[in-house]
Amino acid sequence: MNPKLKKIIIISGLAILIIIIGLLIYFLFFRPITEPVPIVTPIPPVVPPEFPPLEPAVPITLPPGLDLLPEMPPEMLIPPTPEIPGPLVSFEATGGITSFQTLESNPVKNPTLAANGRDLIYYEPQTGFFYSITPDGEKKFFSDTAFKNVETVTWSPNNQKAVLEYPDGSNIIYDFAKKASVTLPAHWKDFTFSNDSAQIAFKDMRMDPENRFISITDTNGGAYRQIERLGNQDENVHISWAPNDKYVALFIDSIDGSRSEVYPIGFYGENYRKFTVEGRDLRFEWSPSGDKLLYSVHNVRSDYKPTLWIVNTSPELLATGRNKLEINTWADKCTFASERTAYCAVPRQLEAGTGFRPDLASNVPDDFYKIDIVSGTKELMAQPLFPTTVNKMIISQDGKSLYWLDLNTGQINKMNL
Repeated sequence: MNPKLKKIIIISGLAILIIIIGLLIYFLFFRPITEPVPIVTPIPPVVPPEFPPLEPAVPITLPPGLDLLPEMPPEMLIPPTPEIPGPLVSFEATGGITSFQTLESNPVKNPTLAANGRDLIYYEPQTGFFYSITPDGEKKFFSDTAFKNVETVTWSPNNQKAVLEYPDGSNIIYDFAKKASVTLPAHWKDFTFSNDSAQIAFKDMRMDPENRFISITDTNGGAYRQIERLGNQDENVHISWAPNDKYVALFIDSIDGSRSEVYPIGFYGENYRKFTVEGRDLRFEWSPSGDKLLYSVHNVRSDYKPTLWIVNTSPELLATGRNKLEINTWADKCTFASERTAYCAVPRQLEAGTGFRPDLASNVPDDFYKIDIVSGTKELMAQPLFPTTVNKMIISQDGKSLYWLDLNTGQINKMNL
């Protein structure tokens, strides 16, 4: 074969081969894909089944007065939800939960009723001053003299004098009207004023028991007089000048675990009749005339809880009329409003044995009771709105305000009666 022709044939074959390979590459990799046309199957129409024709409606006649859907006023369609009433709070002591106000928020010592019968006067340890405060809470200086670190304050009945006792044993009588003081011996203690505020009675506790006496003196420190030998009976003698001016102290002699004998001590060696009390830890309050004694004791029959009693103490009726009042509280949580009526703070609950451990009741809330000491009836006057434990109660002369010193806070509170 002609070599030239052979060369042409080879070149032509290579060209054809290249074209074929290019077409294959195009069809395999670069040619666009044509989506198939979807096939839609026609759905035959749904023909509802034929129902037999309905019978004509039968009219229904309701009996007169029967209305299946009565018309209701719009306001009655949804009745209001009734409110559950809470406990009612009164602003006066009428037997239920009663509000009260704190007149003095700072701790104070031994408040007492002022001469006008409405205000209170008291010592405030935080400042060292004596103040007066009105029922509306208006506070003023009772004295412009400061007395620092006074431990005990004993007021005279006219509120113009006070015995001030200090931790180091020193004592003074201070006259607020005269702004004068009298220093008393350090071995005198347990002071009480006479009803005319001119004298004081006390225990003269000299070193030798044979020289220890119940004594009296005037408020100038003169006219000293010994009343009764005290000896070693200090713990069994309660100094308290009776409002009837017949007794200066009570001597307690324990008979057994459940009874004690009480001997009233006069000013001139009188041999007064003794009387028996059913228990121990005698605490007491004189009635305004001094002719009755409200006292508390505890014994096994009371589960050793303090119980109130009343007894006649006028000399001609002494030891008669003894009556148990069936109230568990201490007499020093009570105050007299009249010769017949007393108000007492009564713990809501007391554990057995609290008479031996009064501190067990130091956080127990008190309720307030009004007691007729003649008939023995008692009436719940108030449940204080907030828990309070009473240390001392005071009532205004008009009987409209009840004050108390809180045992735990030392604050003065007031409730309307």
